[in-house]
Amino acid sequence: MKNITVMCFFFVLLFSIIIPAKAQASCDGSLSPAYFSLYKNRKALFSSSQDADARQRYKVEWFVGQKSMGSVIKQAGESFEIPGSSLTSQSFSITGFYRGSDKWELSRHKIFPGLEGGMQVRFDDGACDNSFTTSPDLSVTIKIN
Repeated sequence: MKNITVMCFFFVLLFSIIIPAKAQASCDGSLSPAYFSLYKNRKALFSSSQDADARQRYKVEWFVGQKSMGSVIKQAGESFEIPGSSLTSQSFSITGFYRGSDKWELSRHKIFPGLEGGMQVRFDDGACDNSFTTSPDLSVTIKIN
């Protein structure tokens, strides 16, 4: 029995050296853009705030059907408005980015109800630190009027 225990200990030790355990944070959220719809004559107001060390920005693109009608990239802290259309309903997507080592990387996002109405799309800065709920790295609040 002692020999079996020593052998098991040896194999566990060997595997721990060959294949070290990695600490892994849970990377919740989605890497795809968040999509929303606007009824005819409705506008969307975007405001943002940042609570991260990494530089962050967001892209808003709006559509009629499948056709892109325009897009804009805003830095964290900047606001934007999609004017309402009197002719048709629109949809829009919002995508977040953070500055990686040498290029802009796609951020994961989750959607939450806004504290003062509307909704928030919260983005991370690639750290996988699960800050969506407590202190999101970039929050974009969307109010539809």
